Amino acid sequence: MLFRGIPASHGIAIGSAFLLKVEELRHARRILESHEEAEGEVKRFQTAVFSVRHDLENIADSMGDVVEGRQILEFLLLLLQDPMIKKEVEGGILTGMVNAEYAVSTTFRGVMEKFDVMDDPYIRERVADVKDVGRRLIEKLIGTEKEALNNLEQPVVLVAKDLDPSETAGLKPGQVLAFVTDMGGRTSHTTILARALGIPAVVGLQRITSEIHPGDTLIVDGIHGHVIVNPTEEELKYYRDVKARFMEAENLLQQMNPGPALTEDGNRIELAANIELPHEVELVKKLGADGIGLFRTEFLRLIQENGENEEDHYEIYEKIASEMLPKSVIIRTYDMGGDKFRTGLDTVREANPFLGYRAVRIGLERPAEFSIQLRAILRASVHGNIRLMFPMVTHVEQLRRLRDLLKLVQNDLTARGIPFDKKMQIGIMVETPATVIALDLMLPYVDFVSIGTNDLTQYTLAVDRGNPRVADLYDSFHPAVLRQIDTVVRVSHSQGKWVGVCGSMAGNPLAVPLLIGFGVDELSVAPSLIPDVKKMIAVVSTCAAREMAEKSLSIETGLMVRALVHSYVIGKYPEILLDENDWKTGG
Repeated sequence: MLFRGIPASHGIAIGSAFLLKVEELRHARRILESHEEAEGEVKRFQTAVFSVRHDLENIADSMGDVVEGRQILEFLLLLLQDPMIKKEVEGGILTGMVNAEYAVSTTFRGVMEKFDVMDDPYIRERVADVKDVGRRLIEKLIGTEKEALNNLEQPVVLVAKDLDPSETAGLKPGQVLAFVTDMGGRTSHTTILARALGIPAVVGLQRITSEIHPGDTLIVDGIHGHVIVNPTEEELKYYRDVKARFMEAENLLQQMNPGPALTEDGNRIELAANIELPHEVELVKKLGADGIGLFRTEFLRLIQENGENEEDHYEIYEKIASEMLPKSVIIRTYDMGGDKFRTGLDTVREANPFLGYRAVRIGLERPAEFSIQLRAILRASVHGNIRLMFPMVTHVEQLRRLRDLLKLVQNDLTARGIPFDKKMQIGIMVETPATVIALDLMLPYVDFVSIGTNDLTQYTLAVDRGNPRVADLYDSFHPAVLRQIDTVVRVSHSQGKWVGVCGSMAGNPLAVPLLIGFGVDELSVAPSLIPDVKKMIAVVSTCAAREMAEKSLSIETGLMVRALVHSYVIGKYPEILLDENDWKTGG
């Protein structure tokens, strides 16, 4: 029986299934009889927080030199000690006169619901982190802890509806051969940890937990996102061979030069990283990225107790800029809908938030609040090579108003004697057809542009990339998308402006040759993808890339474009690392 999911962590594993039963984050309410009893429940909660913190710190210490693991555990600790969450739980106990378990469950489910409705898939997948912390607290409070993972007697393939990040961090490669889950996505912390630990994983399988029995033999293909239940001898033989070829390819990647990304004929391509949180900088530096091509700031705005605290933002931006010197850091201003701001914003439910009240549309309507972020970025600019980028700009008038607002903030800082980089570069995201068509009118107001291929594809093809009923129509290799990328590069270069690509296309091995051929100046990808993308760059000649890019503009379908690129790289790049779903299907 074959299941298809999302390839979350590359690798091949064959072993027996172990089903992990994980309860939902819920607990029954118990009404307290006295204020003294409520105070006792608050102390129980505080003791549970202390105990969970101790557990997470121990797990972080056990990660050794796995930088990604320690960093993600630090984020869980940040959630655990969030003052707003603490205040809400304790307030729920004392005001509602309810038990600690119930207060924890309702508070954390409320936080999860807020994260779950966000547009950004990366932020939505932080729900697993919130659930992780909430479950651990409840387990401490009710006196039971999941010990199944610690009592495994032989290596297994772990099967679960979902895995908490801290659970994944505790997995040992020799103990757990792989894991498969009903839920999850490519950018969840659990997925990132699996890659860091070298554990193959397939996620987003939807119903696999209901189809597998304990002890079933599983083949987990973390390269293509396949899981085979009780395989035939022929399938076992085939995948043992695939596993051997994968290990050989991985060994080659590990031996790569940590220097700059160079094409086969010696041309350098800027290869930067997309990050979400400050702790990711350590991994970016470790992997030798040329800079940070996209620092998404929305998540910081959401997890802080006071999103209007300029000093908190300044410290974060200053730290990242200083640590990355002399390399550049592109900071994107908030790119989220009005319903994601914590306080002070009256909103109505939007039928289509992707086309609604979001990003700079909010900032321009709320200049005082938006100026707080701009001031923090400007102040931090003297400590590093910071570039500022505005998302979702579709009108020249918006761009003028943004520049005017930035000038007001600069004048205020000058009047106060606060230094900032007066030559800090300003850019915009290109993520709508409107921006592409009117780009020549916008370029006089900016120093650079960065193409967000995820939204550009979505808006061009009128496809909600989060809707499974039309997901097969979402195709960044569609002629309309490729032609717009070509247009952006040509128009920008004609005015001497730099062009980067920070969408998921930049990390797709089959898209890399095309983007090089179109002439983009930088590719910015998730940190974990840097080695693979650098390998692809190394096997592509600039001349051949240009020929493929030019030819792709006259090809009718995305599937045919994939086939064109695949035929070129098949003998150069380890085939085992190419996702066959990217070139044999339209998805």
